[in-house]
Amino acid sequence: MEAVSRGFVIMPRGAAGSGQDPAPPVPTDPPRDDLLTARELEVLRLLAEGASNKLIARRLGISFHTAKFHVASIAAKLDATGRTDAVAQAVRLGLILL
Repeated sequence: MEAVSRGFVIMPRGAAGSGQDPAPPVPTDPPRDDLLTARELEVLRLLAEGASNKLIARRLGISFHTAKFHVASIAAKLDATGRTDAVAQAVRLGLILL
């Protein structure tokens, strides 16, 4: 453990002498393009910017109630507890980049 605290990396035997970089980690949840609709992705991007339902409605030319419906649908599909969690889940799933 002292070696790790000094910045050394512990690798499996044979990995250091192989001349190859270790394989990159495999994401546990690959991006799912079919999870959200195109409109929901637009709403999600605005959510990530911190937009309110009112601002989302104005920017997309939809009613406040439709914006609110999209936000609720996104949260449900991403199994999120709210707006912030929906954005966090979307980032984790690779649906948006911050």
